[in-house]
Amino acid sequence: MIRAAEPGIKTCYLKPGEIHLTLDPSLVTTVLGSCLSITMHHRPTRMSVICHAVMPSIAQGRDAKKDGAFQYVDSSLQWMIEQYTGKGIRLRDIEVKMFGGAAIFQDTGSLGGDMNIGKRNVEAALAFLKRHRIPLKAWNVGGNRGRKLIFNTLTGDVLAKFITKTHASQIDSGGRK
Repeated sequence: MIRAAEPGIKTCYLKPGEIHLTLDPSLVTTVLGSCLSITMHHRPTRMSVICHAVMPSIAQGRDAKKDGAFQYVDSSLQWMIEQYTGKGIRLRDIEVKMFGGAAIFQDTGSLGGDMNIGKRNVEAALAFLKRHRIPLKAWNVGGNRGRKLIFNTLTGDVLAKFITKTHASQIDSGGRK
């Protein structure tokens, strides 16, 4: 169960292109559209990690600098599994969950390319996990709406909630009409 008021539990917000790795209990919140978050949790050590990847592959990125590697699904996942294997933790002992990958851009066909970044992000993650024989325990991907996530690093639980549309007039007036 995810409780925001648990004593001693830290909270943090994960921005696009970031990763959060911890052994300490925390609630990590992020908001996803076409981006993808993958969580990993090892129950015996309570080692947990979550990424917020923007694009599918670092090889496809225009600027593949090391400091921008967490922008990409494949390089984020590679770094994440290296944290576990570097500590002698077997990949099959990690609980892996995946969220996001929505198709949020309209009329992708008229642009002559595949603008469905969300779908490509999901495909990149699935291919990586399959290649490394890492099973998914849970997922909530695709669709055309964004999601808000809350990841409890103590338990590995993830709350995924669809974001409803907000009218621009409500945003402009601070939510009041």
